[in-house]
Amino acid sequence: MSLFRFFINAIPRSPKRKGLLMRLYYIWQEGFTQVGHAAATLMLFSMFAGAVPGFWAAWVFCGLDFMYFLALVPCLFMTVRKSKFKTGDISVRNVYEGETLTIDLHVTAEDKLNAVSLGCFRMDPSLKCEESTLVAIAAGEMAKLTCKIQTKKRGAFEIPKVSVIIPEINGALRYAANVGKAELLVFPRPFRVGTFSFLTSGASGVVFAPLLMPSLTRGMDFLGVREYREGDSLRDLHHKAFARYGKPFTKEFETERGAGAILVLDVTARSLREKSAVEMLIRLAAGVGLWLLERKALGRFFIGDDEIALVQGDGGVSFLEALARIPAASWLETRASRNATGAQKLWSPAARPLGPVLRMGLFATEDPLVHKQVILDAHSKLTDESKTAISDDVLSVNAAHLEKAFQERLRRERTISERPLGNSREAEVSL
Repeated sequence: MSLFRFFINAIPRSPKRKGLLMRLYYIWQEGFTQVGHAAATLMLFSMFAGAVPGFWAAWVFCGLDFMYFLALVPCLFMTVRKSKFKTGDISVRNVYEGETLTIDLHVTAEDKLNAVSLGCFRMDPSLKCEESTLVAIAAGEMAKLTCKIQTKKRGAFEIPKVSVIIPEINGALRYAANVGKAELLVFPRPFRVGTFSFLTSGASGVVFAPLLMPSLTRGMDFLGVREYREGDSLRDLHHKAFARYGKPFTKEFETERGAGAILVLDVTARSLREKSAVEMLIRLAAGVGLWLLERKALGRFFIGDDEIALVQGDGGVSFLEALARIPAASWLETRASRNATGAQKLWSPAARPLGPVLRMGLFATEDPLVHKQVILDAHSKLTDESKTAISDDVLSVNAAHLEKAFQERLRRERTISERPLGNSREAEVSL
């Protein structure tokens, strides 16, 4: 079922290049009100009905409707000319997938505005905009307009056109004044990790256990070098590594490394079934990352070979933003070859990590830099067991079991009308 849902969601809902039909659709969506839609539909219906022999009355309605639209053109120009306003910055609040976000804009009227609203156009088809209600603004006054956007899936979306909508006098046409663009980040719904006993189990878990002890004291012993990150002290630059590799490296001490473990997320998929489980892997990685952040045990975060700069004390916002920007898996891509299993690419960061590494992916690898691995098995069928320990270093999680728990959570949210927002986006899992 998850594979079928992946195919349905992967079908493109809009063309990559906007041709004549898309531009006509933009005019229909942005330039007509509901009354205008009804009048235009009546004119088209009258033209088709007029093709019936002897049904001359349809052409009468079509002619009257056409004359009505001709009268609307000067009304539209009169409305635009008399409507002068200033706008502030566009405010967007990022949300989790499936939730409704709000876009706020402050509008100051230079002339009296009898009716004005806020709307967003030309967005991704998975986003649905609910325009704000029409309000009147007196000359010299300021009003806050708020429109809502319903989200469906995770991702980083661009809103190409945020518009202040001013209907013309007769109410059939409207002028959508472009006030700017906005970026929307939809975070993945994290699985709330209840227990994570696998992290400290076995011989490889010894290196993770001290990171979960807040009372552990650390020294200032020099450990090695790593890539320079914004905010690092310039006095700690390693000049020999800088001269050798041509890019800045900084010295790493025990206090820095002791801040937490290294989480590596590998979204590489070898087959279509594994591609269908990428979103579930990202949700699981979000839960594990937040679990480590709550215990102040996450030091560095990698997506593939690229390191993501985390902002300390932001509650995991920078971590979730990085997950939201991961491109969605597409079944149209043909990068995965048949012999991908025999040629697995190992994790190769720019600087060798000096802390314990936890890798999350869709398949296990034999990497000497990795201490623990949590893999999401997309090939196993639905069973009562949600996890299976392959070894002390590798934990296999049943993707079908997570999919069932996630869908049950969504179904429960639809049936409960009033629920606390903090618990509405999380499903619990134990590792």
